[in-house]
Amino acid sequence: MTEKKPTLYLIDASSYMYRAFYAMGQRLTAPDGTPTQAVYGFHQMLQKVLKDKKPERVCVVYDPPGPTLRHAIYPDYKATRERMPEDLVVQVPLIKNLVDLLGIPSVEITGYEADDVIAALARKALQAGMRVVIISGDKDLHQLVREPHVIQWDPQKDEIFTSETVERKLGVRPEQVRDFLALMGDSSDNVPGVAGVGRKTAQNLLRQFGTLDQVLSRVEDIKSAAIKKKILAGKEAALLSRDLVTVREDAPVALEPDQCTIGAADTKGLVAFFQSLGFRRFLDELAREAGGEAAHAAAEGLQRRDRLVTDEKGFSAVLAEIAREDVLSIDLETTSTDAMRADLVGVALCWEDHQAAYIPVGHTGEDAGEQLSATRVLEGLRPFLEGERPRKVGQNIKYEWVVLKRHGVELQGIDFDTMVASYLLDPGNPSHRLERIVAEHLGESKLRYSDVAGSGKHQIPFAQVPLEKAVDYACSDAETTFRLVPVLREKLQGAKLENLMDTLERPLIAVLARMEHRGIRVDAARLHELSKVLEEGIRKEEEAIYHIAGGPFNIQSPIQLRDVLFGKLQLPVIKKTKTGPSTDMSVLEELAALHPIAQHIVTYRSLTKLKNTYVDNLPKLIHPETGRIHTSYNQAVTATGRLSSSDPNLQNIPIRTEEGRRIREAFVPEAGCVLLAADYSQIELRIFAHYSGDERLVAAFAEGADIHRRTAAEMFGVPPHEVTPEMRRQAKTINFGIIYGMGPYGLGKQLGISQAGAKAAIERYFATYEGVKGWIQQVVEECRERGYAETLLGRRRYLPELNSRNRNVRQQGERLAVNTTIQGTAADLIKKAMIDIDDAIRKEGLGTAMLLQVHDELVFEVPEDELDRIRALVRDLMENVHPLSVPLVVDMGWGANWAEAHA
Repeated sequence: MTEKKPTLYLIDASSYMYRAFYAMGQRLTAPDGTPTQAVYGFHQMLQKVLKDKKPERVCVVYDPPGPTLRHAIYPDYKATRERMPEDLVVQVPLIKNLVDLLGIPSVEITGYEADDVIAALARKALQAGMRVVIISGDKDLHQLVREPHVIQWDPQKDEIFTSETVERKLGVRPEQVRDFLALMGDSSDNVPGVAGVGRKTAQNLLRQFGTLDQVLSRVEDIKSAAIKKKILAGKEAALLSRDLVTVREDAPVALEPDQCTIGAADTKGLVAFFQSLGFRRFLDELAREAGGEAAHAAAEGLQRRDRLVTDEKGFSAVLAEIAREDVLSIDLETTSTDAMRADLVGVALCWEDHQAAYIPVGHTGEDAGEQLSATRVLEGLRPFLEGERPRKVGQNIKYEWVVLKRHGVELQGIDFDTMVASYLLDPGNPSHRLERIVAEHLGESKLRYSDVAGSGKHQIPFAQVPLEKAVDYACSDAETTFRLVPVLREKLQGAKLENLMDTLERPLIAVLARMEHRGIRVDAARLHELSKVLEEGIRKEEEAIYHIAGGPFNIQSPIQLRDVLFGKLQLPVIKKTKTGPSTDMSVLEELAALHPIAQHIVTYRSLTKLKNTYVDNLPKLIHPETGRIHTSYNQAVTATGRLSSSDPNLQNIPIRTEEGRRIREAFVPEAGCVLLAADYSQIELRIFAHYSGDERLVAAFAEGADIHRRTAAEMFGVPPHEVTPEMRRQAKTINFGIIYGMGPYGLGKQLGISQAGAKAAIERYFATYEGVKGWIQQVVEECRERGYAETLLGRRRYLPELNSRNRNVRQQGERLAVNTTIQGTAADLIKKAMIDIDDAIRKEGLGTAMLLQVHDELVFEVPEDELDRIRALVRDLMENVHPLSVPLVVDMGWGANWAEAHA
């Protein structure tokens, strides 16, 4: 058995700095405005090396500033290179600091390029009996490859260079690379090479003669007179070029390979570093890696004092202390993440920094021992939970509201939610989990659920988690949430978001909780009948597809469908993926205009999706105790501020199709009630008119005109009564398309017209509504200057895309600037209307309940004797939710089911 050789990993820092800088596709900045994308990308590369290879010896090698030995040989060396961008210059010291904090050795030698230092270190490592992996994508370093002793690896492309792969890539062996570059030159480094000798000629010469020396000494053997003449004329240039491209193994490197061992990372320093740059993801990863049972230590050397409360004496002491406090953090441990099906396992409370208590009520593990009952604990806490004082804070406290409501307690006095605050500060971040928020804003790591309960098939219910671990986990949730509140509140104040939190998002929590708890009735029998109808429709579509295709095949298989559409039927390929022609819905909808099979497949997919997603699934979600479906409203997901719905998603049921209408028929009220639907009419266009101030748009809404008909009349130069349905359809598409930043290509596809025709339509629109174009330009520039879009009520969405060097990314940012301003304002206004309506219903003691929000629509369950009052109340509060320069209008309907109400 042979002993495995130690390996030295040598990282070409400069190569990856540049690649990281340009590869991000968007400009990242720290909170203070410092550019950070190169640091971000460089750290990603380092982590891939450390995690994939787990190296024992590694060294990061930097290019030094200033001229090198090659400039003494050839002053014009690299003269054609652009200077390092200023945004990258300022990131170099940050990258060096990062490497030091990670405990990774590094080296930089004045006058010697990183390639030379890498070559010298590689030579030393080989002499010491080590293997070498050069981490770089640079072709100049291919000349060092000598597997198995020296290989090159590019982690960003996950590409390994051996002698074989180098030869396949360049057409020459590694030992010929320097001669190859000497002959053909290298424009990126301003290496001249032999004038007129390109890649193919250089390959052929080295294939025939082996080396540059042989080419120059046997020039008479070159068959081509033209090439012979070029070589003779370019001999000096070739030799100079070889000197320039040859990596120097004699660079004076004092560092020895055995000294290139990774030291201990400075975790505290890394936390501060990542915080200063706003690297939330890396803070989260750092917290995860530092997690486990050792992660409970709090910042600044303070140890949290956790209290396990299992008897009356301890519980009475907790109640006495809470009674004296002003703020209480609460975190419930339960049997389910579904609040409507969760039973209590324990209650964690915190009312003071670094001190928390855990009261188990439903633990079943071997060490469970004596516990208070859930009834006793909730009764004892009821005065505090149902009172305005102490003020309650939590992480996703809506969950606690619903669970407590199911257990007979209605939570009052909600003062702060750390998840919602994190979302307001950074709406583009996909994660607002407590672990990430703690890492980012407190610079700490905390226990995760999986640390105490396990994960996957090994996960155990929290009720069976040993009490010692349960106390640690639950108390850390309540206590870190408590400490986060002042930190996040201060940041909200600094970002001018505190008012939005206090007047909109915080009051909305209880409104949504009441909606989730109430749920909506669903007629399962009606859905069962609809399932049979859809099944028959799907069968007919299958038959039609098989008939056209000439036989049965698996319609759900992209491969088989691809073979039928583009092989057998020879339909045009619209879009390609890595595996071949695309068969997604957008492609099929485009093909539907060309061939009937595509239309049948579109219908087949639509029916199948409705059947599987809604018709067959909804009855399974009916709660066994309430007989209702209880969706969850997500307050911290969409970047624009819109609410989203999940488990199930009730916001995506089709509106305009017959099948969608029949699904809505299954949503029904309690006996003696009706469902009332109140829908803002064209709210986004009205907000658009308000912002743009365009006289014609404002006047049209003020007069109560059909805005699409009015737009068509203005654009096509005809009286309103002569506007055809097709003209109105085009105007409607353009009206909404402008809001969403649709260009000529997208609009042309929507309207089924040429790109030139769509471009002309957009120009006619801007000529009609002259104020619109000016406002769009203005809002984009304002967003670019301040870095974020802002709604009428002050919600912010940060848009780094606006300053991207990538034109497509930048244009996407411009579309988001307009769309977020409008759609975000619409989202804010309906949230405010929900709060106002909920408040009015409760103050008047009405039996009406708000059940659903579907973007611009609210659905209520209304006792029949309250219908007139609710219609007036809802219309008044929705239409007067906030002053605009155009009127807000609400369309309203009611009936024995949601479809009737929406008619």
